[in-house]
Amino acid sequence: MTITQPDQGTTRSGPRRLGGALALIAVTTAVLVGVIALDVYVNSFLAAVVGLAYPLIVLYAFAVRRDADSNPRFQKNMVAWGLGISVVGFVAYLAGTEAWANLILGSGRTVQAVVVDEKVTDALHGTGRAYSLASTELNDDVPGGPLTESSPRFKRGQVITVRMDPAGRVAPKLPGEADSSAYLLAFLGCNVLIDGTVLWSVRRPKESSA
Repeated sequence: MTITQPDQGTTRSGPRRLGGALALIAVTTAVLVGVIALDVYVNSFLAAVVGLAYPLIVLYAFAVRRDADSNPRFQKNMVAWGLGISVVGFVAYLAGTEAWANLILGSGRTVQAVVVDEKVTDALHGTGRAYSLASTELNDDVPGGPLTESSPRFKRGQVITVRMDPAGRVAPKLPGEADSSAYLLAFLGCNVLIDGTVLWSVRRPKESSA
């Protein structure tokens, strides 16, 4: 009986591929969190510029992987996986900015505010509304900018309850929206999907039988 010994190069390539995948997960997660922080604390334009590095990092990491030339299955799906991860990463960025804002508002103040003005806004998801607010308690504008909603909900002069950040780092929200965990769950779910895809990509291809 002949016993086939496993090829040492193939055996060693497994841990290397796994290590590379874990490194890619760490780098892309750090970039994603950094972009979200830039969006929240600096501005969205700078976040968008830095965010362009995300798909480039993913595609470059896939292109220089050690087994890229010897793995036809990976070569076939490499670009599709990279673009798919980038799209999910963008969704994670959108969800993450809202989740971070909710985290800040969690330690904010709940105040009564009057709607001063209403403007139509254009967003990624379509047309929305931005409501300028003045606090009835602070006798000043609510810090953080206008309250944004996806549809018309309030009228000028209407008094509403909002959660605000006294430091003005993020825009105010309705208490129910500020306390929602939906965006955080969406952010975590996107990251699980990204990490799972990266780890799935390093599995060894099945050897074809003679």
